[in-house]
Amino acid sequence: MQEQLFTQALGLTPPWAVDSVSFRPDEGAIHFEVSCDTARLACPVCGAADQPVHDRVERTWQHLHFFQFKAFIHCRVPRVACRECGKTSQAPVPWAAKG
Repeated sequence: MQEQLFTQALGLTPPWAVDSVSFRPDEGAIHFEVSCDTARLACPVCGAADQPVHDRVERTWQHLHFFQFKAFIHCRVPRVACRECGKTSQAPVPWAAKG
């Protein structure tokens, strides 16, 4: 199954996974739909464990190329509503780094 292969290639671990792959040769691109299948995460601000997912926001990133093809990651990224610090913040995604 190609979704499992690309989940591993992107270095994703549960609850993150590739749900679908769309190869678009006319664009010279591969598009990955990634999901985070969980209702609770640690707070990205204060680190409090087991906080509820408030909502999800659609985001897109251009990843490093796969072979000669541009790669795009599309994900409805969870935002966590922390009951400890009171902030609602986007969960960090495993494929992106600051800057």
